[in-house]
Amino acid sequence: MNKMLCLMAGLLFAVTVAGAEDPVPTGAAPAPLSRFSLGVHLSYWNVPDLDEFDLRGAFGLGLSGQYRLHRNLALDLRFSGFAAGDSYDLYRPEQGWYKIYTDVVTVPLEAGLLACLPLGESFTLYGGPGMGYYIFDGEIRIEQGPWETTYDLDLKDKGGYYVLLGVRAQLARNAAVYLEGKYTWVETSPKHEFTCPGGCDQLAHKPIDQDLDFSGLAINCGMLFTF
Repeated sequence: MNKMLCLMAGLLFAVTVAGAEDPVPTGAAPAPLSRFSLGVHLSYWNVPDLDEFDLRGAFGLGLSGQYRLHRNLALDLRFSGFAAGDSYDLYRPEQGWYKIYTDVVTVPLEAGLLACLPLGESFTLYGGPGMGYYIFDGEIRIEQGPWETTYDLDLKDKGGYYVLLGVRAQLARNAAVYLEGKYTWVETSPKHEFTCPGGCDQLAHKPIDQDLDFSGLAINCGMLFTF
């Protein structure tokens, strides 16, 4: 899980740095806006196959950078992080109570093209296709009294693709809010059949030895700043 924590820390650092702007001298005319915009959004990704781990979906944070190639066309780069987790208690006769934690993390690195359609002065409808590389990680942690054991799910990183549709509302000259839906197609699988010494797969989950389909709809809501 260390690589996921490092990637998420980098995302938060990038958001902090991007938010810092030099003050504009009083009375000076505003500088022309550049072609570059930076967006930050919260996201919920509905992944039906997370039922494999008794999870229902993944919450995340995303950073997007857009470069306008034309008034109606932009290059879109995205870096996001999603995490899904759950825990439950399980009792087994002659063994006692177990506390079982499951965590699955996904880090999408994506690039796409956006076609933009202005709807008056304040609203813009946009959408387009894209491709990405998706980094997966996960673990199952089992506690029983003072004993704790952690098992790495060791999922493969895979390529995938997506299509996106959104609407943006301009709040100020250089700030807007946006709402978008993004459907992603991507699958992963364990690097090897997941089994636990002592039979934790029978205790916590059935053996994980097949492809896991992470395809699903994500809803993003955030703000976009133009510099």
